[in-house]
Amino acid sequence: MDPSTTHPLLGVTGTTAQVAISAPSTAVPGDDQPTVILIFGWLGAKMATLRKYGDAYTRLYPSSTQVIVQADPLRYWKFGRGRERAVLPAVHKLEQMNLLSAPPQGPPPRILIHAMSNGGVMSLFDTAAVLRRKNIHPPTGTKCAIIFDSAPAPPTLPLTIRAFTASTRGRLRKLLATGILTVVYFLIFVVRTILRRPRPLAQEIAALNDPALLPWTSAKTPRMYFYSTGDVIVPSTAVEEHAAKARMAGFPVEMINFGKSAHVSHARDNPEKYWEAVRTFWSGAMRR
Repeated sequence: MDPSTTHPLLGVTGTTAQVAISAPSTAVPGDDQPTVILIFGWLGAKMATLRKYGDAYTRLYPSSTQVIVQADPLRYWKFGRGRERAVLPAVHKLEQMNLLSAPPQGPPPRILIHAMSNGGVMSLFDTAAVLRRKNIHPPTGTKCAIIFDSAPAPPTLPLTIRAFTASTRGRLRKLLATGILTVVYFLIFVVRTILRRPRPLAQEIAALNDPALLPWTSAKTPRMYFYSTGDVIVPSTAVEEHAAKARMAGFPVEMINFGKSAHVSHARDNPEKYWEAVRTFWSGAMRR
């Protein structure tokens, strides 16, 4: 998915994110390919890194349009419409593709969503919040499947510190960053309490198990959880607990534990297993 490929990119800068959109070389995806793949990156992920996922998806589904949403680390500390503005380019692209209300010229849309870490969950939630304020009537027969990659985890202070200091080198720098994060976390907690706002991610994580999260989702929407016991930022127990609640809500749930691989490193450490799981999951979802 670089400019030299047959998939031209349109980069759109938002207030806290950048959205990259790839247009496929063929007009209509085959019956076994997604119409659109929405990739919501983790906090602080560089677009160049996220495009590597796009490249892999292009090899699997060359006729699918891709929309990649980057999440700046500052996104974690914001709430309300300020966060939502960053996903507007992605929503506009979905509108242009007639995925929101207009009848499609061809088969019903097929939508694959890939949310990475809690940052991806936040972008997914923000997109859903924007869509809820629109009069959305997706075409009859629209299908959707969701992959949660290294997500979700509760918004505790220790996990927040691990997430924001994972790439920090040096003991002194890490201690300084931990101190600053602790103060900021406490101050924002006080402000949110006064304003009666939910803690960061609390509302988002709860919303994931709402069958009506998106216009195309229901309790029948299949989901896959990619996680690992080696992830120190999003514990495997947190993912397993959320998946169990999803099953109780009626969702078809699949899970793959990648063992020792680190946070959002499953595709890098186990590429064959990872992308075969994506292919198998999507194929099964389309047979439902």
